[in-house]
Amino acid sequence: MFELSQKEQLILDLYTVNAIKFGEFTLKSGVISPFYLDLRILVSYPHLLSLTADVFWEKLRVLYFDVLAGVPYTAIPIATAVGVGHMQNMIFVRKEVKEYGTKKRIEGEYHTGQKAVVIDDVITNGESKFETIKYIEEAGLTVEHLVILVDRGQGGVELLSQHGYQCHPIYTMDQIFEVLVKHKKISRAMVRKCLKFIQKTRREFLKKDQPAGQKTGSIKTRKNSL
Repeated sequence: MFELSQKEQLILDLYTVNAIKFGEFTLKSGVISPFYLDLRILVSYPHLLSLTADVFWEKLRVLYFDVLAGVPYTAIPIATAVGVGHMQNMIFVRKEVKEYGTKKRIEGEYHTGQKAVVIDDVITNGESKFETIKYIEEAGLTVEHLVILVDRGQGGVELLSQHGYQCHPIYTMDQIFEVLVKHKKISRAMVRKCLKFIQKTRREFLKKDQPAGQKTGSIKTRKNSL
């Protein structure tokens, strides 16, 4: 098992390279967040990418699956690192289908009936996860589990569960805040500000979005509120 000190070190390293930031950041929804997670930067730090892959493997190794599927685009290099480091097969879903060549939506070798485990860097409301799962299931594979590096705590894990998917976060924001306060990287006042933001946006999101059926069918017909 991974020692807590190693998981702490990953948090501290991510903070050092500005993958975990504090300030004012406009999210895709237009909401202003007091913190931001930018894991795209991992591709520039091979050691951190490798360590992140090993942390993922501690969750993945107890799950049954045939292929890894990284959510585009940030999780694709993470899934690649896991696949290379632990000899696992991988596929990935394109956001856009090419108008030439094979015109595939899903790249890689796979077969109908196989189990795919979806991995991603962060979960907020779950939108990109549902999009990825939709294409994977339409290709004839099944998805039961998702492994996510950080749960922002804003309702995405619960929504996936309501639709029949098991989501396994490696870190919560509470755990990240705890480590950063312990090592004097951020203040308690900043933590309170961030937690207030998380609680407010979580309530608003869960109130707005309701489950709309069971598993695959619910993905195809779910509301556009995400």
